[in-house]
Amino acid sequence: MQHLYNNEFIQKDIFPIKIIETQGSITNADSLLKNKELQITTNEEDVTSLKNSTLQKNAYIVLDFGKEIHGRGRILTYTVEGETPARMRITYGESVSEAMSTPGIKGATNDHSIRDAQYLFPDYSDMSFNDSGFRFIKIELLSKNTEIKIKAVTAVSVMRDIPYLGSFHCSDDTINKIFDTCAYTCHLNMQQYIWDGIKRDRLVWVGDMHPEMLTVKTVFGPNEIIDKSLAFMRKNTPLPSWMNGMPTYSLWWLQILYDWYFYTGNEEFLEENKEYAIGLIKIVSKLVNEDGSDNLPSYFLDWPCNNKSQGISGSRALLALVLKTSSLLAEKFELPELKEKLTEKYKILVSSDINSYGAKQVTAFLGLSGWKDISLCGQEILADGCSGWSTFMSYYLLKSASCYDMNKTLSALRDYYGGMLNMGATTFWEDFDLSWTENCAPVDRLPVKGENDIHADFGAFCYKGLRHSLCHGWASGPTAFLIEEVLGIRVTEVGCKTVEIKPSLGSLEFAEGSFPTPYGNISVKCTKTDGDIKIEYSAPNEIKVVL
Repeated sequence: MQHLYNNEFIQKDIFPIKIIETQGSITNADSLLKNKELQITTNEEDVTSLKNSTLQKNAYIVLDFGKEIHGRGRILTYTVEGETPARMRITYGESVSEAMSTPGIKGATNDHSIRDAQYLFPDYSDMSFNDSGFRFIKIELLSKNTEIKIKAVTAVSVMRDIPYLGSFHCSDDTINKIFDTCAYTCHLNMQQYIWDGIKRDRLVWVGDMHPEMLTVKTVFGPNEIIDKSLAFMRKNTPLPSWMNGMPTYSLWWLQILYDWYFYTGNEEFLEENKEYAIGLIKIVSKLVNEDGSDNLPSYFLDWPCNNKSQGISGSRALLALVLKTSSLLAEKFELPELKEKLTEKYKILVSSDINSYGAKQVTAFLGLSGWKDISLCGQEILADGCSGWSTFMSYYLLKSASCYDMNKTLSALRDYYGGMLNMGATTFWEDFDLSWTENCAPVDRLPVKGENDIHADFGAFCYKGLRHSLCHGWASGPTAFLIEEVLGIRVTEVGCKTVEIKPSLGSLEFAEGSFPTPYGNISVKCTKTDGDIKIEYSAPNEIKVVL
């Protein structure tokens, strides 16, 4: 059995691919688009000059690195004439508008990582700056009566050195791009621990981590980052405290614990978390009263439901799901009385009345928890296509919806995530609504008169305007959905010892891909033939495959 643990990180210099905008006195700007040896000498000839006089507007240049990266900017300075060292302002942006923003305006911020700051640049220097998430960099010369000559500007990408083991390819190019972009989004957030975002929310938010865990197992296999992140939160949340200060996030910890164990089959991992898990499960077992009411101190499913009746219903649906999961853990821990209590509390809870209040994400959890018929839930979720969807809830929405109609589900996925791709996304966002795209400029240019700004003009709650993260790991849920429900690869026994393959292609003509297990990859290809689906597969000898 393989456990693909890798602590190594790679750093790679990425050169800009495009100059978005310049202002002031700049010469030989295109030199910055050339790949060069990243070492300063005393006789550099091919350099870019930024020059300010007393009266001129500051010279600046905005560079596009082609895709979102996690890392830092790097500038190799040749010489400075005038004010030495020269003062320059460096601004990162996940969009052009953010790179050209000022903190405090339209939500622009330095929260969690400094993305806008001033630095001093001496002769013959090679300087790197703070880590953040960005695609664009604005370099502005602030010193007056000064000229600075720059040899190169790069983005230093910092990522885990891990292979993409899982894959998905089908007859729809947009869906293929969605899968790949989701995988890359999650990869960027696999830093020391699994983060929510690389610009903002560089934190381990346990509830947000569940869709990321699904992507990790689907694409990267049994990587240590899940074990580490769960242990980190366990050690930093002594019972009876709630993780991240929210009861539902402690519920999510139990769900992730079980799902990850069921996938990896790692008994040592489960044993390390056993004592804490049992203590938390006992607390969870007391959260349901005999009349079906609950004792949750607060309710949070996601931001759109927060402080609403929807949020109460969604939290109760999540509680139902985790009561079922906790009963399985109690059985594993050989605690029959606790298992019986959890099973009974689950029955009491799901026998009580509940209303989704039109929130599709709540409807999804009612289906997944067994509270409501999941096919009927799927029908509600697909009403009006992807309206009312969120990136955080995408996996649960897609999984529930597909139980009703796979073809309509894939169409909604294509519309929703494809809408971000059409707006220039190279990673997926903290939140998104398809209606935002109407008369809107994409992330890779500024809006013209009469257009909206997709980054600065939208968002809500804690992610208004430019504070909005455009690389959020929780948005990667479609990867697991496409492998589990479209390609149909589902783990049915602890440790991937038994796996079933039951594809559902909807309107797709074919789908193929691979899924990493602790024993190696399973590869599957499904093709429509005369109204049926032909399935071809290969799997490690240790795995039993059921068709």
